Amino acid sequence: MLDSDNAAFILTGVSISLASCNPGRLPSMSRGLGCKLIDDGRQVTIFLRRSQSEALLENIRSSGGRVANVFSLPSSNRTLQLKGVDARIVPFAAEDTPVIEEHIAEFLLEVVPLGMSEAVVRAILAYQPDDLVSVVYSPSAAFSQTPGPKAGAPLG
Repeated sequence: MLDSDNAAFILTGVSISLASCNPGRLPSMSRGLGCKLIDDGRQVTIFLRRSQSEALLENIRSSGGRVANVFSLPSSNRTLQLKGVDARIVPFAAEDTPVIEEHIAEFLLEVVPLGMSEAVVRAILAYQPDDLVSVVYSPSAAFSQTPGPKAGAPLG
């Protein structure tokens, strides 16, 4: 589903949002703290704070695993959306902590030159390891969401 360029893109200092909705179509969303690709890029893992994602996690459970995942690079507004229908919630593996730390460092390199305070960004992305959870899904659809005439276009 992801070519090498888009796979590399989602592993940079992008802003990550993961969303789902309940059976009544009421959406919920949480900020991702990083991601990794597994199974040769056929699956995406998103790291979340459980305490800030309770509604989202419940919606993933009640929707049968339907998610929408947005990756946006602040400096260019390049945006990619992935959708999945098989998301599952798994315990956070401590060996993935460096993935989160690298993501935060790369995100800071993106937003501090744009005028964001490093202290504010660190506060927004602060986490406790025992509060982390992972969501794993297989992308079933991908779209360019970069503002402009091709926004919403499916990726080939």
